[in-house]
Amino acid sequence: MSPERGLATEVIVVGAGLSGLQAARSLVDVGIGTVVLEARSRVGGKTLSIPNKNAAGVADLGAEWLNDATQPRVYQLAARLGLECTDVKVQGDSILQGFDGALIRHNYGEQAPLPNGEDEVVKRIKETFEEEYSKVRLETFDDFPHDGITLEEFVRSRGGGSATLATVAVWTRVMLGCEPSDLSAAYFFIYCKSQGGLMKMRSAKVQGKYVTIKTGAQSLSEGLAKSLPSGAVRLNSAVELVTQKESGVEVRTTDGSVFTGRKIILAFSTPLYSKIAFVPPLPAAKASLVGSTKLGYYTKVLATYSKPWWREKGFSGASQSFVGPAAATRDTSEDSHSSFRLTSFIAGGPGEQWAQLAPAERREGVLAQFCHMFGSNDAYQPTEYIEQQWSSEEWSLGCPCPYTPPGVLTRVGDCLIEPFGHVHCIGTETAVDWKGYMEGALESGVRGADEVFKLLR
Repeated sequence: MSPERGLATEVIVVGAGLSGLQAARSLVDVGIGTVVLEARSRVGGKTLSIPNKNAAGVADLGAEWLNDATQPRVYQLAARLGLECTDVKVQGDSILQGFDGALIRHNYGEQAPLPNGEDEVVKRIKETFEEEYSKVRLETFDDFPHDGITLEEFVRSRGGGSATLATVAVWTRVMLGCEPSDLSAAYFFIYCKSQGGLMKMRSAKVQGKYVTIKTGAQSLSEGLAKSLPSGAVRLNSAVELVTQKESGVEVRTTDGSVFTGRKIILAFSTPLYSKIAFVPPLPAAKASLVGSTKLGYYTKVLATYSKPWWREKGFSGASQSFVGPAAATRDTSEDSHSSFRLTSFIAGGPGEQWAQLAPAERREGVLAQFCHMFGSNDAYQPTEYIEQQWSSEEWSLGCPCPYTPPGVLTRVGDCLIEPFGHVHCIGTETAVDWKGYMEGALESGVRGADEVFKLLR
């Protein structure tokens, strides 16, 4: 396809994930011409659904779960698009894999007993976390208690021992793909508060129920994209240059196409801003934020079986592990298609070490962990095995949501959502509620569109 020159519109959205597509949908709804430029050959960002190889249905390689009560935007979008949902499976016991490989079987959603009574310390740490994030004001960026220390330092200062710290590490790996020593305590508290609190996120006692979409979470993105005017979404259009002028912006893609608009919305993770040249350059504070914000290591591994062998032993398929390679597992089967699946979340430090192995060794490590935790050699007989390494994907570089090391929020956190000139910033990390989730992505898209609409009209 030959480059396009001088295509003019009112608003240019960069990124066709949920936040960018929602921003475009909201702008089109109020009569504002919008073009969405997407670097990938598909829409969806970190929603990615592929057909199962040996059964009907799909496998979600990215975002997957939504809640019918606490995540109204994404659940209502699924309903508007006519997407059918199925309940997440939680029946059966869970497993905690300790430091020495010892297995502790416990009720799903409850804290496992830990050596030396440290489960009581974990309980107190949870209560302490709740006290801290209850003070957080998500709508403002003027107060960041504990931003000067890591989450690990905070836990140790409150009496957390090795098992407590390992428990917290499971949380940070699954939630952000990083270690407690990587991120500021303040950022973790903000992240928890945005999702209604750690106790709600890491417990069986949640409001509503978690569900998945039978046709995959990417159906949300595809549905939004199809709802836009023909030609509004341009795939394989990686932006390399954004030039601001008094009247608006000029955007050039890597194939030489040029688009002009009055405003531009960046709908992707802050660390990826470094892939674009800005003229004039980013403001100093924004550039500092871009250079300081991190994306964690995250891989999702899906092993599909001809039968749910773990259920035969009374297991839910849910686990947590102090040693890895997977920090956690879940049963993500689609029983109606006889597609029985265990999904591993391989993240943080153990994930980075696992990623250095040869493909056969990586597979062996995952299946051996299944076999050890759930007690069956059936683990070694998947009908399909898939790895999605988000940290290796050019236009993601990590998952699910950026985080900040100590000191960054205090220094430049207030510029996360602040526009600069004609440039506006959205994405799940900028949401007030449900940062890092599909719900947060949609919220940020609505916010960004409203921000631009007020300036244009």
